[in-house]
Amino acid sequence: MKTTFLKKLLLCVVTIGALSSCSLDSENNYVNPPQPEAAYGIIANASPASGDLFFFADANKINDNPLTYTAAAGYYNFSLGNRILSVKNASGTTLATKAITLTRGKSFTAFAVNTFSNIEIVTYQDTIASPTLNKAYVRFINLSPDANSINITGTTQTFAPALAFKQATEFIAVTPGNYDLTYKDTQTQDTLVRDTAVPLNAGKIYTIYTKGFKTPPTGSNDTFSTKTIPHN
Repeated sequence: MKTTFLKKLLLCVVTIGALSSCSLDSENNYVNPPQPEAAYGIIANASPASGDLFFFADANKINDNPLTYTAAAGYYNFSLGNRILSVKNASGTTLATKAITLTRGKSFTAFAVNTFSNIEIVTYQDTIASPTLNKAYVRFINLSPDANSINITGTTQTFAPALAFKQATEFIAVTPGNYDLTYKDTQTQDTLVRDTAVPLNAGKIYTIYTKGFKTPPTGSNDTFSTKTIPHN
């Protein structure tokens, strides 16, 4: 069951931008079909007011089409071993780098996060050890730069009691259905946003991340909200 599920995961393409298909570490290298000696990655821009971003693995440009704020693309095939991920602006200036070790068959998501003046790359492993096909799986990540830790709750359960900036939950198995999700400031108990009827479907894997500012700087419309990335 695990093998079948992961094949489905790796053969599906997350399309939250314009994508294409296959040579390691490039726009032309989706996991369709997967490479036998590769890791698999999604790239995403969660940095408010960052403009167009381009991701690189060592010297290899991953996305030819720029990622605007909230955009994501992948999965891509990545060569294995010790790699340096970087993010650059449209002028080619390197804004942030991160060392990462990529192992065969593992999948990950790399985000550009934080304010543009403090932009950085964070990565999260996407692989689920023992998936069950009659469940949905959801992970929450707090990527709002100025928010305190946040509580994330559904109607009957708590998904995260105090999720700090850049912190992620594990993938949580839930009964498929539509969920009302509430995000509150842990310190003040103010409701930051409430999402209603969020679909979490059987056999599917999701990352829901918070983005934007609790208190937007002057001239910014990037208010606190959420974004969902489907992984299969």
